Amino acid sequence: MCNKQIDFRWRYQPCQSIDVQLMDYIQASRITGKTQMMLVAVRSFWLTHAVADYSDSEKEVQRIARSCVKALRTQAQEIVELAGLEGLEDSSLKFLTQYYSWSNSQSRVSHSNNNDYDDAGLSNFM
Repeated sequence: MCNKQIDFRWRYQPCQSIDVQLMDYIQASRITGKTQMMLVAVRSFWLTHAVADYSDSEKEVQRIARSCVKALRTQAQEIVELAGLEGLEDSSLKFLTQYYSWSNSQSRVSHSNNNDYDDAGLSNFM
């Protein structure tokens, strides 16, 4: 249920071939709707910024930030798996995959808040 609605429109006509490929993928996706795909991506990074701008509650900002970091880690792990990067010697990827496993086990215990947004659909994109 919406407390407040706003009208937000975005039109984009990509010129770069990689952006055309991305927009084609989003447009043609039968896994989930365009809006949901875009919201998961945008929320993961920008939601903490938006909440920090409008909230006086440090705890609320931290709660949202934890949820966003979890979503970003999930997305990064899926990229690593999709591209077959698990065996790379890149220390940041090793840290990511090690921390991801630990973070997932912790989040099952600590993130049962109804206000966290659903990023579970990301695993179905691949």
